[in-house]
Amino acid sequence: MECYITYCIKGFLAFNSKNELICEKLFPKDEIINRLIQIDSKEIVLEEKKIIDELYPDYDEIIIESNKKSSDYNLEKLKIKTPNPAGDYLRENYEKFGLNEKEVVKIYQQLAIYKIKKESASEDKHLIQAINSIDEVDNAIAKLNERIREWYSLYFPEMEIIRNNETYIKLIAENKTKLDIVNAKRESFPKEIIDIEEEINPMDLEIMNNYANSIYGLQKSRENMEKYIGEKMESIAPNLKLLVGSTLGAKLISHAGGLKRLATYPSSTVQIMGAEKALFRHLKSGDRPPKYGLIYQHPQVRGAKWWNRGKIARMLAGKISLAVRRDVFTKTFDENVYDDFLENIELIEKNNPFPTKTTKKRKEERSKSKTRKKKSKKKNKRR
Repeated sequence: MECYITYCIKGFLAFNSKNELICEKLFPKDEIINRLIQIDSKEIVLEEKKIIDELYPDYDEIIIESNKKSSDYNLEKLKIKTPNPAGDYLRENYEKFGLNEKEVVKIYQQLAIYKIKKESASEDKHLIQAINSIDEVDNAIAKLNERIREWYSLYFPEMEIIRNNETYIKLIAENKTKLDIVNAKRESFPKEIIDIEEEINPMDLEIMNNYANSIYGLQKSRENMEKYIGEKMESIAPNLKLLVGSTLGAKLISHAGGLKRLATYPSSTVQIMGAEKALFRHLKSGDRPPKYGLIYQHPQVRGAKWWNRGKIARMLAGKISLAVRRDVFTKTFDENVYDDFLENIELIEKNNPFPTKTTKKRKEERSKSKTRKKKSKKKNKRR
């Protein structure tokens, strides 16, 4: 003899093979959301345990709808089947069991809101927002720097000697006039090219200083976000941070959509993350597949000899996958992960000191294809 157990927002219900209700254990009204959250988290709730204990002596087989494994219950007679006949029958006849459709929708809306809040509170989501903000701030600062250089050169063209943008902005933000700037960085300005005379409307000078202060504020915000990303990476992904650094690690997490999701990716996917366009072009037109995506930003990949970059990128992707899984699942820190990576690079470079014939051919093919593309573009322009 067998019975079927299912659950709804009221609690756990048991039916026999004729879809007759034989037992029910209802949730307390003020605990419904908490019970559903516990079930969603794969916990055995009190009402579930009670109904199984009550039915266990009288039935040869108990079939339950559950998101857990049989080993979680550790009972011989109990089997998991989702959905089972009792669950289908209950969902088709909600009103027979005093379930209002509007009430069911309301409860599940509350549960969805809870899940959204829980998801948004996870630390890697804040990290993703921070690294995306840095990219946007960098773009904004680059455009604003161009504008302030063009504008300030009307007043002080000799300032073009200062090539570093951060120094340029800082000098304008912290010093009001030409004389103040020259005194602050005397070594950068030869005496013979400096015209100290003030030939500008004070209102124009004031607005330029305020504009520079705004850019300077953005630069400081970027520095603070960079520090924040470093600290966040140290707390949630120390192995990944040690292996690839805070910025690249955060970009990988952002591109994957979360740390746990990155941990589920195979190393082959990690290797080409960020090179999706090249991958789709390869699938569409048969061009060579990409060897690396975001991980090209790693100095050991970018600085490697061209014929070894693919091998190093493949090896690094494997190391990244292991590091992330260690951060997510085992929560252990391997202080030798970067040293092992460097040793493997040395081994690759030692075994491949020169390009092979195939790599030479590939390079020749690439250069030929590039020249063909250039020629075709020129022909199209002439037409």
